[in-house]
Amino acid sequence: MTVNDVGRAGARLVSRLAAVAIAVPVVAGFVLLAAALLAGRSLRDAWRKLLEAGPRAQEPRKAA
Repeated sequence: MTVNDVGRAGARLVSRLAAVAIAVPVVAGFVLLAAALLAGRSLRDAWRKLLEAGPRAQEPRKAA
């Protein structure tokens, strides 16, 4: 192994570490975005069901 080979191996290692350092936050950001969207949709659906069920629950039942 020559000095150039050692330098290239070090540069490749730094390059891979930089790629991982960038990829991890990007993937984590997408995961957090997906979780926030799913939570928001669940809250929206629950709110709609609550609004739909609210007035009906307070109406008196009609005798048959």
